[in-house]
Amino acid sequence: MIPQPRLLAALLAGAGLIALATLSPVFLAIAVLYHGALFALLIRDARGLPRRSGFTVLRDLPRPLSLGALQTVVIAIAHPGAAGFDVEVADHPPEDLNPTPAAVAGRFDGSGTLSVSYQVHPRHRGAFRFRRVDLRIHSRGGWLLRLYRIPAEQAAAVYPNVLAVRQYDLTLRRGMRTEIGLRRFRRPGAATAFAGLRDYLPGDDVRRISWKASARRDAPVTMEVEAERAQQAVIAIDCGRLMTAPAGALSKLDHAVNAALLLAFVAHRLGDRVGMLTFSDRVLGFLPPEPGPAQIGRLNEMLYAVRPEYAEPDFAEAFSSLVMRVPRRSLIVVLTDVLDPQASLELVQHAVRMSARHLVLVVAMADPELIAARRAPVDRVSRAYEWAAAEELLAARRESFESLRRGGVLGLDVPAGQLSPALVERFLQVKDRALL
Repeated sequence: MIPQPRLLAALLAGAGLIALATLSPVFLAIAVLYHGALFALLIRDARGLPRRSGFTVLRDLPRPLSLGALQTVVIAIAHPGAAGFDVEVADHPPEDLNPTPAAVAGRFDGSGTLSVSYQVHPRHRGAFRFRRVDLRIHSRGGWLLRLYRIPAEQAAAVYPNVLAVRQYDLTLRRGMRTEIGLRRFRRPGAATAFAGLRDYLPGDDVRRISWKASARRDAPVTMEVEAERAQQAVIAIDCGRLMTAPAGALSKLDHAVNAALLLAFVAHRLGDRVGMLTFSDRVLGFLPPEPGPAQIGRLNEMLYAVRPEYAEPDFAEAFSSLVMRVPRRSLIVVLTDVLDPQASLELVQHAVRMSARHLVLVVAMADPELIAARRAPVDRVSRAYEWAAAEELLAARRESFESLRRGGVLGLDVPAGQLSPALVERFLQVKDRALL
């Protein structure tokens, strides 16, 4: 039991009566009666609190928890003797889930049930465990507060961001193909197939108008086409030292993992075969390209287990492994980091060499703090030095990507927070322009 300010004030008043008792026996009698009444009130107030036994706690977790996504955890609590009581609920999730707020206030309804919620923002993948749930219940009279610690252990797993995959799937089901990151590009002469009909929009190619369908609807109707299916894409993820760097709330590797899962799902929905390779100073894992939804599950499990290593990536071994294991011409998406031309020389050389057989796309994430330093106004001398350093680093990255471009390798350099939609958009460009 924890005494509340009201009880402390009452005890202070009682102490004053005891002090006055030295002046007159009347005050002594009053003090005895006062403390007797106060003690009776406290006993009644304490007995009115719910018993420690009898609480039932149910924690409803998102399944699965998604890396970097804001999600809601709901806690349902029941106790027949808690009806009408005010309570503060504090769960004990792992710190890596970044819970907010720390405690939630509520009141049990007439049947003694309560439901509260809070949000989590997972920052790391892996297995976690929730611990107890703490309750702070105020007595009806406001004299006391009791702390209840209720065991509620529960296992949880944080996977790559499956919410982005579900959102993209919902977008496709609703036919919304013009969302940011989902724009479609097509060059004349690309291999295409009939995909459906939709209303004509200004700017559509008049050669795509279906005159029969337009006559039936008495309104212009455009034929939608899609790129060739049954192609191959292999996602190669660098798990080396540079990918451990933070980029906003997540590391660069975690951004790459989320983008890889979304890209794999998009390729699957377009009928392509998708595979994956992870590497650092050696090849860590390989999943050969396969079609079907089961492959997405296997890729998700593989990405769940990916961990960074403080080692320099061996691009020679990784790319040689891909050449031997993937004989068919494929799109090779390399998620890595790109620095100055000298530091990225091995990456550039092996990517250019591989481009003779495969279509290679090198993807890097720009540091948000570096971009902010480059864009911030120069209002003092120290800022001028910061701006110059940021510009020098960004110029070196641009030079590295220019070397890749001259060698026939595609490049994508975007802020980490924009990686997933930007990568999907570039993949759709590759498909619609029949570059593969």
